Amino acid sequence: MKYGIAFILCVTCQVLGVIRDKGDGYSYHKFSGPVSGEIKEVLWSEPSKQNPNGKTRDFVAKPDYDYSYGVRDPKTGNAQDHQETRDGDAVSGQYTVLEADGTMRIVKYTADDVNGFKATVEYVKPDGTRRKE
Repeated sequence: MKYGIAFILCVTCQVLGVIRDKGDGYSYHKFSGPVSGEIKEVLWSEPSKQNPNGKTRDFVAKPDYDYSYGVRDPKTGNAQDHQETRDGDAVSGQYTVLEADGTMRIVKYTADDVNGFKATVEYVKPDGTRRKE
């Protein structure tokens, strides 16, 4: 029971952080999840060398999370962000990366059991012109 309580506490955790440096750069991260809804305990028997009595215990719950992170470092030119959301078997997200020539690459994606993984990529040049792939 105490492991179940610890697991539930971990499940409901949220983390948010911002780190600044002296060069006006920063990074951030945020997480909430990793599951929601009812948590079911699953027991089964599967003997192995590591577990000769075969008793195995695990937990099953609906995957459900949100996370994001980013970095801005004017000294190195590093600029990137990533955001992702999962609700059961459906995942969606977006990430951006500043490339060496100043072009911003923006990737938006979704994945689920019906459509598989799909992504669109857009490039935005420093002059504002856009190109999608």
